[in-house]
Formats: sequence, C-alpha cells, structure tokens
Amino acid sequence: MEAKRTESGLGILHQKKLNIAESAAALKMSRTTFNRHRDAGDLPESISIAGREFWLEADLERWIIQQNPHLQRREILATQAAAAIEKAKQRNGLKAVGA
Repeated sequence: MEAKRTESGLGILHQKKLNIAESAAALKMSRTTFNRHRDAGDLPESISIAGREFWLEADLERWIIQQNPHLQRREILATQAAAAIEKAKQRNGLKAVGA
C-alpha cells in the first residue's frame, strides 16, 4: 500500500498510526509481551507525536514479513509479477503506437 508523499518524502501524515494498545492488538500479543519486545529493541521504532508514542502500521507489517521467510518470498513474487505486468503493458503500448 503506497502512502501519499509529501515534501519530506515520508508521507507520515497519511499513514495509519497505532498507539501501544492498538499495536499490541494488531500483533495479537499482550501489552506486556509487546513492551518486552519493545524494550529488547525487537520491534520497529515508534514515532512521537505531541509526546505520545505511535507505530506506523506499515512498519509493523514489514516487521512481520521480516520474521516470516514464506511471507518474504510471497512479497518478492508479488513485486516481480507487478514489474512483469508493467513491462508487458509498456511493450504492448509501444507496439500499438508503432503499428
């Protein structure tokens, strides 16, 4: 899922942000377990907004993928398939123009 980009290039304002309770729930773990992973430095870094701690949903999703090789393979295949489709569209578009 591509977030809208701003001048900073990060698009943080348009990304879904989860507080600690929402982040723990999204990962299907207790807050205690979530805090243990956070304290150990295992989780993605949080961001601070007005003194409150949030995690970007996309960062948590990437963290899950990094821990699961089968999901990494699926992500690579999806990226390769999208690139192949785009290349085929461009190739077919060029043929139609030159015909």
